[in-house]
Amino acid sequence: MSSETAPADVAWPKPSWFLRGPLLSSGVMIAASAALVTELSVMLIAGEESLGYLGLGLSAFGLLVIFRARWVGLALTTAGGVASALFAAEYVGIWTVTVFSIFLFAKQGRHVLPATAAAASTLYLALVYREGGQFTAPTALVAATFVVAAAAAGSVVRLQTESWNAARQRATDLAAAQAVELRQAVTDERLRIARDLHDVVGHELAVVNINVGVAEVSLPAEADAARRALRSAREGLQRTLKETQQILDLLRESGAEPDQRSELPLIENVPSLVGRMIAAGALIEAHIDTVLPGLDPDVSAAAYRIVQEALTNAGKYSTGPVRMGISSTDERLLIDVKNETSVISTGTDVSRIGYGIVGMRERTQSAGGTINITHSGETFRVHVELPTIRSTT
Repeated sequence: MSSETAPADVAWPKPSWFLRGPLLSSGVMIAASAALVTELSVMLIAGEESLGYLGLGLSAFGLLVIFRARWVGLALTTAGGVASALFAAEYVGIWTVTVFSIFLFAKQGRHVLPATAAAASTLYLALVYREGGQFTAPTALVAATFVVAAAAAGSVVRLQTESWNAARQRATDLAAAQAVELRQAVTDERLRIARDLHDVVGHELAVVNINVGVAEVSLPAEADAARRALRSAREGLQRTLKETQQILDLLRESGAEPDQRSELPLIENVPSLVGRMIAAGALIEAHIDTVLPGLDPDVSAAAYRIVQEALTNAGKYSTGPVRMGISSTDERLLIDVKNETSVISTGTDVSRIGYGIVGMRERTQSAGGTINITHSGETFRVHVELPTIRSTT
């Protein structure tokens, strides 16, 4: 899922260690196993008869299946406690396995009350029988009380976990809703910009293009130089109109893939850009590698626009020819534009000159490159290095 459709991960604290499911369940299983081992050791030392091990086996098997079939597991451990109370001569406290089982039972799901009533009453009656029918026998009362307490504790842990997960889900849903609202706001803003661009810039460019055409055909026959200049201006306006329409299409198509941007001017079109500017009277000495690396469409479009702005800026302020070089290394595209100028004073902060330089900086940064603009003496220089693949950082 793309970053435009997936909400950002919600930062959420972890629950306390004693509320984490796997860790807590493992601790309970270790305690139950320790109770079984203790009972087994006592029975072996005392030389218990074979029938006495029945309860131990039932309890052990119940622990094994408690996570797969919790009702079966609880029934087996309860039966194991009853069997040990009735048949084992040496009885340490196998009923504690039932206590651990009811905790795991309650922690896993609902219907805890009937399960607790059945397990507690069964153990209580079995131990009362073992104690000779004394209903106030301490062992029977303690066993029943511990079963009820363990069930309550397991239910509390389960409810706490469910509450925790519900709160986290609400936070995730809220983040998703906010992401949707943000995407909608971005889409609305794109459409607003597209409308303004179409209604204002597009309309004015179209009007200027018509007027330039009228001026061209209205010139006298001998005004060849002016006619060529107007023809060049009209061609430039038509290209600008076309590029403006492409930008409008990108703004309106919010789900456009990056490859669709390849319709915009790319670095391979720089020679024709230089040719048009030379034809319009600009003095440019261009040295462009005949073989340039295949570039990411975003980087290629950024490189074209940077060159275009650098040449335009040089055309405004240069007092001589503009020297431009475009070359490449294994991983970088190098753009260097220099011109002599006397308009910008040496002490001027070049980072504050017009929106053109700001635009070059922004395009370089978006493409993951570096730009160095210097004004030393009467030389103004723009040096840009771009990666062949757009940086994702």
